[in-house]
Amino acid sequence: MSRCLRETEEKVMRIVRCEGLISRADISRKSGLSKPVVSVVVNNFISQGSIVEAKEGESSRKGGKKPILLSFVPDYKYIVGVDVGGNKLISILSDLDGKIVEKAKFSTKSICDEKAFFELVEKSVLAVMKVPVSKVMGIGIGVPGTVSPESGMIFYMPAFGLRKVNLKRHVEERFKVPTFISNDVTLNALGEMWAGAAKGCRNVFLMALGTGTGAGLIINNELYEGTSGMAGEIGYMITDWSREKNLSFVFGSLESWFSGYAFEKLLSEFENEPTVAQMFDHSDVNPRFKEIVTVACEHLSVVVANVITLLDPDVVVITGGIGYNQYDRILSLIMPVLKRTVPGEILERVTFKRGELGEMGVSLGAVCNVQRKVFMKV
Repeated sequence: MSRCLRETEEKVMRIVRCEGLISRADISRKSGLSKPVVSVVVNNFISQGSIVEAKEGESSRKGGKKPILLSFVPDYKYIVGVDVGGNKLISILSDLDGKIVEKAKFSTKSICDEKAFFELVEKSVLAVMKVPVSKVMGIGIGVPGTVSPESGMIFYMPAFGLRKVNLKRHVEERFKVPTFISNDVTLNALGEMWAGAAKGCRNVFLMALGTGTGAGLIINNELYEGTSGMAGEIGYMITDWSREKNLSFVFGSLESWFSGYAFEKLLSEFENEPTVAQMFDHSDVNPRFKEIVTVACEHLSVVVANVITLLDPDVVVITGGIGYNQYDRILSLIMPVLKRTVPGEILERVTFKRGELGEMGVSLGAVCNVQRKVFMKV
């Protein structure tokens, strides 16, 4: 299938996927569509292979013919999801329910130019594509950089020093399937909404706190990337203008306080150079560690407060190497500031959660993105 489902088709498909097993008559009742329309749509799906007549149901109390129950076939098509990280690349082959059937990992140290980048991505796709290409609905790729929402052009990937990379065109020419490129953190938010901590939520603010600091946004069930694909770059947000205005340049204000880069720079001045994990673990007993962590979280809380007040999300998901591992400590330090600064009627409705998908978040988000663009919203 090369196009998204029409509204009527998507309504029927959504009901079948949600219910698991359902009759044509029940689809008609739930959707408000006439029985003849439901039958035509269902028969088309059966011919396509995306729905099957699974079993007979129970007769009604009045007796009569037993209904045929329908079910969705999640492996009638597959999607390849790729997460290009600064240090490693993860590729997966997933069915349409997000079940991972193949997985591969590669180091990204070999990426020295555009050619090497293309070769590694191509290699990663081939490593998991264990089905005929005709069974592949599409390929989704998350990259650590800024991406045009319209063209899929990668403007810049600082981790590899690459600019204006047309990965979409290269992959589509090589594999002849629709390919979609997005920022990795943005896809992480989509993945958590589909299959993780934000499942069932329509408005999501995900923070990836690791080597750098970024965010992914879902607004009204839609991925929000902004005009130029740079929405969510919270590392640039100013948290102390009295300090920033006296600097010769303004770059990554939050990131200069809260990020792996910032922490490692501060820790390099200590004897034996403790790790970021050690700093957090001993921040209750080491006064200097406590000061670093507390101040960093105060700056982070200013950004979180502003975003919550602006967007009024259902959930704030915290992930990334530092965010996931130090979730409890971070939350305990930012909540007092949030309670002082965010209106109570907004804050009391916001849920805070640790990310649930771990290293699979971006690749599953890439799978979800393809399905939403080519098939239906999930």
